[in-house]
Amino acid sequence: EHSSPHPHARHRTRVHLPPPQAPSSSAPPPHRPHTPPPTANMSGIQPGTIAMHLSRRAQFTNPEVLEQFLAAGKKKSQYGHLKLFFLSLLGGFFLGLGATMSSQVGGRFGGTTGQNNLMFGGFGIPFGLMMIVFTGAELVTGNYLVFSLLMIHEPTKKNFYETMRSFIISWYGNWCGTLLVASCLAWQSGVVKTVLSDFDNREPVFATTEDAKAAFAEDWCTTGNFVNSNACFLVKSTVMRLNMDWDIAVTRGIACNFLVSTALWLAQLSQEQVSKIFSIWICIVMFISSGFEHIVVNQLLCSLGMMIGAGKYGDVTWGDMLGNNFIPVSFGNFIGAFVLAAIMYGCYHREMPEFVAKEKQKHSVEGAEVSVVVGEK
Repeated sequence: EHSSPHPHARHRTRVHLPPPQAPSSSAPPPHRPHTPPPTANMSGIQPGTIAMHLSRRAQFTNPEVLEQFLAAGKKKSQYGHLKLFFLSLLGGFFLGLGATMSSQVGGRFGGTTGQNNLMFGGFGIPFGLMMIVFTGAELVTGNYLVFSLLMIHEPTKKNFYETMRSFIISWYGNWCGTLLVASCLAWQSGVVKTVLSDFDNREPVFATTEDAKAAFAEDWCTTGNFVNSNACFLVKSTVMRLNMDWDIAVTRGIACNFLVSTALWLAQLSQEQVSKIFSIWICIVMFISSGFEHIVVNQLLCSLGMMIGAGKYGDVTWGDMLGNNFIPVSFGNFIGAFVLAAIMYGCYHREMPEFVAKEKQKHSVEGAEVSVVVGEK
């Protein structure tokens, strides 16, 4: 390199490109190209692309989810009767479709009881709950969780009224939605055979109860590549549920909705749909494969079972369905949701952003008052 020794000389003849000399105070600072941050270089993502989204969190915190559920309870309290009913009707319709698919897939899956339970729980009912979560439809078991949290947080007469209104309307709306699926889409369409029923004018498969029991005891349920096994499953499971003792129904209902409420909580933690889907699926498979009882699922299975002949086959009535299954299972589902609500509220309510902001404001005001008093003294 040949250059002038004078520090202010600008004319240089360069042969190589070594590090430049420090410029004098009169020279403008050299232009240096912008280099991406180290994290962007390491990840291979160039600035200006999707790197701007890397700071987004994958999930909310538990205190934030608690605050979101409380806000959802206040929002649901503002629903009118008709809006609440039709959203509940839609929720029952979705879960009824899922339960119908479960009976078609799991009920026809030949093999051991464990295999049947896994197929019954893994395909159908989880899909119905996913549709409910993503569309904003109402599910009474989800409202058990939301309004339990709201009542624990603000136990007022108004909230108690809204809680009872939501429970009653959503329970009835869910049943209407499942009845719509059972009667029109599953039974009248011929998807499920009428085994033994005079509920309509169609010819049943069996003329008498004795014929049906004899066929069930033989190979009618497994013949023809399990073509009739879905009807057998619906009839037998309905008779089993309608003869269940109260303590068993309540206990299974508690375990069921504890898992369903956990599924809703985990889904709310996630910010993208794939994680929500997996969170819902794994909890629902757990409760169904374990044999626990969900009121809206039972509203579909028992109603459809009664329509195709479970009443005559097992000598049970619609009154038995309400008294021996729907009421105790609903009670158990509420307890399961309330237990999770009490645990999560007790653990996280002091960490909610709303609670923390109030505490900061309270302490700042108290500190200001103390300083004023000290200043006066």
